[in-house]
Amino acid sequence: MALVTDLDPLDRHALAVTIWTPAGLIAATLYHYGLGAGGALAIAAAFAVVLGAFAGHVIVNVVSGTAFTMGELALGLTLAGAGLLGLGAATLASPEFARRAFLPTSLGFVAVVVAFAFYMIAKSGVRLAFEAFDAIRSFSARDALEAGPDRRERP
Repeated sequence: MALVTDLDPLDRHALAVTIWTPAGLIAATLYHYGLGAGGALAIAAAFAVVLGAFAGHVIVNVVSGTAFTMGELALGLTLAGAGLLGLGAATLASPEFARRAFLPTSLGFVAVVVAFAFYMIAKSGVRLAFEAFDAIRSFSARDALEAGPDRRERP
């Protein structure tokens, strides 16, 4: 039975990838269609697919008794940042994009951020949700003093 528990993280990862891969393809297709003939409704549907994949990943986390890993958090933040940079660049470069797709895309990003923030706060509270992203805190002088002379910098 110990062999099965060794595979639990791999099974969780496989489930998450199985959710995100087709959802990402469908969302990208809907977004591309929304930039053309589909309009704002297709762009909203693309973000709805992303929110559905996020909900599926949350269900996988609940069933497996885990939370988002640091790698998953980093990947999500990197993709969201790249998407926001792309939104800004497309808005500045194309007046047509700014006219047709800026508002639904912005609302979609807001919905994704609100859903993620709600999940983090509902799962672990405001303090622990902040601490999940607080990497600088471990470099404070107080932590070095509490750790003892082995961790303090020497002059």
